[in-house]
Formats: sequence, C-alpha cells, structure tokens
Amino acid sequence: MTQTRDEIYQSLAQGQLVGPDHHKFQLQGEATPCPLGQLWEADDVSTKNAISVNLIMLDPVFLVDKSFLAKFKKQIVRSKAINHSHIADIYGYFIHRGGLLFFAFEPVDGLTLDQLIVPGGNKSLTLKQTQGLLTQLTGAINSCVKQWHHPFAAIDSEFVYVNKKGGVKLLPISMYEFFHDTKDLPKQVYAYKSFCSAQALSDQKIDNSCDSYTLAAVAYALLSGHSFDRNDSTENRKAISLNRPSDISDPQWEVLQKALDADPAKRFSQPAEFIKHFFPPENTNQSGSVTDTLEPDSPSDNSETTTPASDKKALLLNKIRNIRLPKFVIPLAILLIGIGIGFILGVFSSTEKIDNVNAKYNSLKIQEQEQQKQLHTTLKLLKKTRNESQRLRLKNKALNDQFKNFDSDSAIPLSIFRDPISQGIYGPDMIVLSPNTFTMGDISGVGNDNEKPAHPVTLKHKFSLSRFEITFAQYDQFARQTGRKLPSDEGWGRGKQPVINVSWRDANAYARWLAEQTNLPYRLPSEAEWEYVARAGTKTNYWWGDKHESGYSHCNDCGNPLGGKQPLPVGSMQPNPWGFHDMNGNVDEWVQDCYREDYTSVSSAGRAFQTPGCSNRSMRGGSWFDLARITRSASRYRHPPDAKRNTWGFRVALDIKE
Repeated sequence: MTQTRDEIYQSLAQGQLVGPDHHKFQLQGEATPCPLGQLWEADDVSTKNAISVNLIMLDPVFLVDKSFLAKFKKQIVRSKAINHSHIADIYGYFIHRGGLLFFAFEPVDGLTLDQLIVPGGNKSLTLKQTQGLLTQLTGAINSCVKQWHHPFAAIDSEFVYVNKKGGVKLLPISMYEFFHDTKDLPKQVYAYKSFCSAQALSDQKIDNSCDSYTLAAVAYALLSGHSFDRNDSTENRKAISLNRPSDISDPQWEVLQKALDADPAKRFSQPAEFIKHFFPPENTNQSGSVTDTLEPDSPSDNSETTTPASDKKALLLNKIRNIRLPKFVIPLAILLIGIGIGFILGVFSSTEKIDNVNAKYNSLKIQEQEQQKQLHTTLKLLKKTRNESQRLRLKNKALNDQFKNFDSDSAIPLSIFRDPISQGIYGPDMIVLSPNTFTMGDISGVGNDNEKPAHPVTLKHKFSLSRFEITFAQYDQFARQTGRKLPSDEGWGRGKQPVINVSWRDANAYARWLAEQTNLPYRLPSEAEWEYVARAGTKTNYWWGDKHESGYSHCNDCGNPLGGKQPLPVGSMQPNPWGFHDMNGNVDEWVQDCYREDYTSVSSAGRAFQTPGCSNRSMRGGSWFDLARITRSASRYRHPPDAKRNTWGFRVALDIKE
C-alpha cells in the first residue's frame, strides 16, 4: 500500500536513508521539532567518507503552497553563496520520496538563542558574553543583507545556534520573506514576529532600520528575559512599554530605547550602528600611539655634503691640534682624579660591611617568607574548620528536620538502598525521605519572576531520590538493552561522569525502563520534591548559605579549574546535609513537571504539574557552564522535551509504599 506524504514524514526514523538516488543522507538520533518541520542530525553517505550534517525536513503542510516553494528554493540557492564565519553553510535542497523537501547545512550544536532567553533575564551570560553574541549576530545579518540586497527584517531565535566552538551560527533563512503574506499556518512559523519592528508587521516598506530594531529586540530579550508577543498587531508593537533590564547603564538604556523606537527615522539606520553605541569601545591611553616622522634638513649652499671623506678626516684632526686649553684646566683635572681614586678606595674598604648588611637582610627575608607561609596554612586550616563546622551544624539541623515527623511505622528517613536489576547489576543509590512541609520558591527576594511567589508545600507522601545524578554507566546499560543510540560524552569520559546530551524524553524513558526492570514505580522527581531535597531543611539561596562557597558546587565561577569547561564525576563536591550530591551545579536536571511561568496558582501537595501537550518541561539545579546564581536551590528554567545539550542530565525518584 502506497504511503501518503504525511505518513512518510511521520515515519522518518534513525538509520533511515533520505534524499534522491544520487545523494543519500542517513538520519541519526531523533528528530527535534523546529518551525519549518523536523531538525535531524545526519550523515552524508554519498561521499567516500561520511560527513556529518544537519537536515531540516519541511512539514508537508508547506508543500501545497507553490508561492512558498518558489521562495524557499530561491532563498536556499542564494544562501549557498554566503561565506561568513557566523553563517551556517547551506549545502543545498533535496527531494525525498513522496515529494518531501529538505535542505542540508553544516552541523551545529543543539543550543539556540531561543533557549538562552529565560524569564527574568538571562543570568548565564555576562554582559561581555552578550556583547560577543550580538556582535557576531550583527556580522551574520550584514552578510545576508549584502548578498540578498534587502533587509533580513526579522530572525527566528530557534534558527540562531550558539556553538561551543565557533560561536554564533545563523541559519540564513528569512521567515519574514516566507510567511509575511501567509496566514492559517502552524503558530510556530510566526515566532519570528517576536523580533519584528512595527513596519515589518505591516505592509509598509522595510529598510535596514528594521534590522537594527531586530537586533535591539534580541538584546532586550537576552537582558530582560521578555520577548515581544508574536501576536502583536502593528499598533500594539508601536505602543509597547519597555521595562529596563537591571544590568545596563543609563547610556545603554537610552540607546536601547532609541533602537526600539516605533519611528524608523529615530532608530539607528544599521544594526552595526546600534552595537557601536550600545557597546562603545573602552577608553584607551593614546600616549605614544602616533610616531613622529623626522625629515632630513635641506642642505645649505656651504654644506659639507659635497666634501670628500678623506678631506673631512683631515679637517677634524687639524681642529683637534689647534685646541688651546686654559691654564686652570690641568690642576682641576688632577684634583678630580684624586677624588675619584679616594672614592674607589672607600668603596673597597666598605665591601665587608655591605656584605654583612646584605646577609642580615636576606636572613630576615627568609624568616618573613616562612612566617607568611605558616600564616597562610593557619588561615586555610581555620577556613576549613569553619566550613566543616557550618556543614555539621546544617547537617544536624537538617537531620532533626527529617526526624521530627518520623513515624516508627514508616520507612526510615535518610536510609540508602539499591534495587537489583539483574544478576549482580543494581539500580541507582536511593535515599529515603519522610513527609514534611517546606517553603518553595524565592524566599530571599533575589530570584526571577518564575520563582515567585514563595509558598508552603506539604509533601504527604514518602519517596526516595537518587543520591547522585544518573551516570553514563547507568544510562548506557539502558540504551544498549533498548537499542538506543548512546549519547555523546563530548570526549570527557563515561563511567561515573553524569550522563549528558539527553532530552526529557530520554530521561523519562530511562525511569520507565527502571520501573519495568525492578517492578517498582520509578519516575522523574517533581519540581517540589527536587527543591525540597536541594534545600535539605534550609531557607537560604544554597543549602550552605546565601553566598557561594568553593567546594560545594561545580559551575562556571565556582572556583574549580574545570568550571565552564566540563562536568565532574558524580560525587566530586560535598554532599548536602541529607547526603545528596550535586543538587547545585555539575549538570542541569530534568524534572517531571510541565513548565509554568510562575507559582501564582500552584498546588501545595508537591506532585508534578502536568498538562496535555506541554511544549516545555522544567529543569533545575544549574550546571558546570552556568554562573553560580543559576545554581541556587530555587532557580528554575524550561526547555522543549526533545532538546538535548551537553549540560543537561537528570536523577530519578521512587514512591515508597506504606
């Protein structure tokens, strides 16, 4: 039976060959949804050695519009000619079975600009990193404008990739050009309107000031965490009210407001002009920056430039012979020579005294260095003792908190167990937790809007949580048994390294598999359960206090040499008072909940929030890549359930039966 185009599209899977007979690509991994359809990793197997690429397979809904197809093919062809370090190289478009259309481009990382825009402002990027991202994006947009001879008009934040190596890669696809005049298509194709100027939302003629607006809208979204509504009308976009981001200066705020002005005449005419004013070059000392140029004097009529060298020498000797010294010069010279001889003799006679002074000085210097070394050791020991004392105090308080509601008939709190999977193979280390009430959210008032309001949660159920993040060793066993592709370890090793490059669906599948193997209700933890364990009875930003301390978490600015470079093996940092490792930092952790914007209407029972077809799942804990602020116990963020990244992992929970 012949498959329809939609059926072929829906049946695409890992290992399948796609493309025309003369040029085949083999799909790898799983598809990630994107505005135009499905984003795939693939291997170009038509070459002698397979080459890694990315593919976007167009949703069949677009293929019925001949106008769209003509624009699409034209744009792919002209984009192939763009050569820029921050433009993703386009390899061409291809037709698959059933008339499905896709295009191939250079491989990119999974992280997108869309994922960097978080509610309350993106704190995982410094202002300097934001400047670098925007500067690279400006260069990419300018390159497209130069090639196309018209404005880019608006970008789609899901088509701006932020790579570990090479920085920004813009996919040179103008969604504005495809869909400006089209209606009644899936909502995701209109996401580009979040970065459109009012004139680009209307039928007015657009100019390059639209691109400066687009770039400023990206800057505003990164710094404030607020994107404009893609459903805005032209009038709504003109009347939009801006909230000043907290991390910019007064001059930068003025520049940003100018760039986002509704009147094109008042905006910057080019995106590069906005960048120049928003990130002005630092003042530098110009002293010595200009070299004076010395030109030779013009020769005079009586110049010696025409005199032979031998005659010059003779004239010089005659001048020396004819010198007549005054009579007082000879006695004065004798006096000066005598003084010099006396000085030299004095120096020699005091050499022994100088040596003695130098020896004493060196001895005192050595003593000072020894004392400084002892003082440094003492201070280090005092700091260690203070930290250990604080840790024991917190642990004692937390243990009391766990045991105060302990019922002798219930599971013993804070006991550790492992469930057998097969002969000699065990599941993760699990720690039992008793029911309790705690305060969830931004207690200290330093968090983002999505952490508010702080509210009481009563966990009436007994449960356990894995002591460590799930490791590669544990996940690989599941992947091999179920025939899944092993996630990349980025060359950092497997074994006890926390598993990374896994989506929410991967994490959920592992928990279901664990439940099947043990016949026990393993699952992902809820957000409330996760934060309850992360806080471990505390109300501070981190379980050890309100400020960052080295040795407790692994992040970009947490003091570890590998911070910002890669994760550490599980358990490398100090455990929290209940014995859990790496709740703050190392890798972000997927939880069960569908993401919601805040806690204004939330259940106090602590179970996972679920809604059919939710587009984002919650994530907690921060990672090795993030700043310390992101690793706070209350910090939360969201990502699509199919997305993967080398900073994302998870741990599992288990309900304890009465």
